[in-house]
Amino acid sequence: MNKFLKLISSKMKWKLMLVISALMLIVVVFAGLIVYSKTSAIIKSDVERLSNQVLKQANLNLERYFNYYSEGFMLMSISAEIESWLQVQKDDKFRSFILFQKIRDNYITPYMYQYPEVMSVTLYNSNGNEINYSTKYGLVLNYSFIDSGLESFMARDNVADVRWSNDYYFEGKTIELPVITLMRKIRYGEHSGYIKIDINLHSALQLVNELEVGDSGYGFIMNSEGKIIAHPDQTVISEYLNEPYLETVRSQSSGSFFRKESNEIILFGSINYFDWKTVIVVPYSEFASSVYFIREFMISIAIAGLLLSVVSAVAISSSFTKRIAKLRKIIKETSRGHINIANNISGTDEVAELGHAYHAMLEDLNHTVNELADSKVAGQKAVMSALQSQIDSHFLYNTLELINSLASLEGHTQIEQTTIALAEMLRYTSDYKSSVVPIEHELGHLNNYLDIMKMRMGEQLEYELHVDSDVLQSVCLKAILQPVVENCMKHAIPQLDQSLQIQIEVLGKEADGQSYIEMTIRDNGKGFTADKLIWINEQLKQIALSPLHHSSNNIGLLNIHSRLQMYYHHDTLAGISIRNPEHAAGAEIIIRMPKVQALQEVHANAI
Repeated sequence: MNKFLKLISSKMKWKLMLVISALMLIVVVFAGLIVYSKTSAIIKSDVERLSNQVLKQANLNLERYFNYYSEGFMLMSISAEIESWLQVQKDDKFRSFILFQKIRDNYITPYMYQYPEVMSVTLYNSNGNEINYSTKYGLVLNYSFIDSGLESFMARDNVADVRWSNDYYFEGKTIELPVITLMRKIRYGEHSGYIKIDINLHSALQLVNELEVGDSGYGFIMNSEGKIIAHPDQTVISEYLNEPYLETVRSQSSGSFFRKESNEIILFGSINYFDWKTVIVVPYSEFASSVYFIREFMISIAIAGLLLSVVSAVAISSSFTKRIAKLRKIIKETSRGHINIANNISGTDEVAELGHAYHAMLEDLNHTVNELADSKVAGQKAVMSALQSQIDSHFLYNTLELINSLASLEGHTQIEQTTIALAEMLRYTSDYKSSVVPIEHELGHLNNYLDIMKMRMGEQLEYELHVDSDVLQSVCLKAILQPVVENCMKHAIPQLDQSLQIQIEVLGKEADGQSYIEMTIRDNGKGFTADKLIWINEQLKQIALSPLHHSSNNIGLLNIHSRLQMYYHHDTLAGISIRNPEHAAGAEIIIRMPKVQALQEVHANAI
């Protein structure tokens, strides 16, 4: 079990399979339970409704059946002939016979003809006269009403009950069969007697057999005491019902209930004219076969759904866990230093996008590593060049000092000034101790350059320099102003009758609550062409996104912007912006950087 849990917790594939399978199984089981419970309730309701219809129809037939007997029985008991017969003395055989003939012809014969299931009619009066009449089944020899064991019946005025009777014979043999006995006590003045009718139970049994609901359901008739009147199993007739539900049936006139012990539905209803009840017993399992089929079908569906969910989970999880595993392998290889790994993760979903993004990151990392390697090589070359330049600079300084001395001896002031300015420019650019300098030093380097260019170009060059005094001690990157001004010298072409005019402003500014230094260089040339301006601005945006990837093989606007972006990488305003002024000729270049005092920069470098 622990191994299984560890396997699930260590593999995303198994987790997905477990989750998808569990979800599908829950849905199928939940739907199956709902369908099963609803179907069971519907079938149970249908069975009860059908059984009730059968019960009502059976009770209607039984009531009609017994009503006919009761009506004939009643007509016979109130007839004048019966009244006269009750007054006949026991010794007056002739009169008794004559009256009986009338009763037989007027009542008994039509009654038995109409209801052939009537087995016998017995008349008995308190004077001791007794007349018995039967048709198909004869009464046994020496049959006597008084001795027939009906004392319990005689104690009541009206009786309707079933009993096993040995009073009949058929084809010369005494037979025992169940009969329904209707007996009524009649009185006329001082005279009284009894009328008894035995009815063959066969017709009632036929009606009971019609109560069958399904193959195993059955019905029966019982009286208020629980005595079975009619039953498909004739061996239990006249016995008393011994069932736990007897009290429920006896206490209510009609109703239905479900017995969990035997899984049966019991329905019952009262029969009018008699204190009898019809009972129908329906085995629920017989009608629930469709429910059981649905249950088994739903179990099969659940198993099939579980298998399908497992297959689907494997297919779905494998579709991206396999790619995640590949990505995981690539990441492990990357952690070991192998970054040149082919990305073969296919697809268009989030996993594929993650793989492509990681591949792009590896390519970027590989490119960055190559750049760093190239920069390291370039740095080593720069060190060698610096060492070489230090050797060459001594020779240049000595040579320039010689020229300056000769110019001073000869009185050539301009040559002397030019030589001094050039020597100072060489010393400034060949000093590699710091990448930042006070703006005052940067402006001195620019003035030396402008002095040389002024001697060279004479009246063809005019320039103005405006500087806020409070920014002179702030620091800036070394050699950023002179290259921009030199760019203006090279590319700014004024009108034929105009000299080249350059305006330089170094001012302090405020933006977003922070202090900045803004250096503006303007010329009166033709300005940038539209295509050139678009291209340069696009290059500036690319450098802002990835300063390390900018190639800095030469000194120019892009190189200066790249240096500013790398040095002030935390500041979004640092860098160069270019434009053509709207209301003036020429081009305008603006350099922005945070305002940092020289003392703060020293402390920052020390830290």
